[in-house]
Amino acid sequence: MEKTLLVLAVLALSGCAAMSEAECRTGDWYGVGERDGRGGSGSRLGDYADACRKAGVLPDPAEYSRGRERGLRTYCTPENGYRVGISGESYQSVCTPETQAGFLREYERGRARYELRRDLDALREDFSRWDRENSRLNDLIGKTNNEEERRRYMQQRDANERNRRDGRIRQLILETRWNLLPNEY
Repeated sequence: MEKTLLVLAVLALSGCAAMSEAECRTGDWYGVGERDGRGGSGSRLGDYADACRKAGVLPDPAEYSRGRERGLRTYCTPENGYRVGISGESYQSVCTPETQAGFLREYERGRARYELRRDLDALREDFSRWDRENSRLNDLIGKTNNEEERRRYMQQRDANERNRRDGRIRQLILETRWNLLPNEY
């Protein structure tokens, strides 16, 4: 995930160009392809050709493809599928039919764990928010002398408590699903 963020930051700083002029002139198309393959991205050869046109450089499609295929052999493993899934990254359908089944099996397993963790984290944030809101409402109920306001605050607190109870049931379901998942890779 950090690697993906770093790549995105570099692209943003370089004006979204696929490659700098210096990178185009270096011409390590095998290395560029291998890096793209290891990262699980589709072919970016067209992007590189566009970026390098200004420098008067054309990519070497054969070298790029050879490097990318090697990188994909590293990317398209079951172990990496799990890592990609549990980190919440998306899969770009880049694996060959021979490697895709194993990759996807573990990707889905990792993705299920990622989604459950994400949902449990969101629920914990909801509980914190409901607790803060109930505390605020209790303070308002204690301070007001207006019976209509008090009744309105109490209704809001009751609705909040219902949300909290429903959230607790959802939490139990999510935790049960978590416990039923196979062990991590």
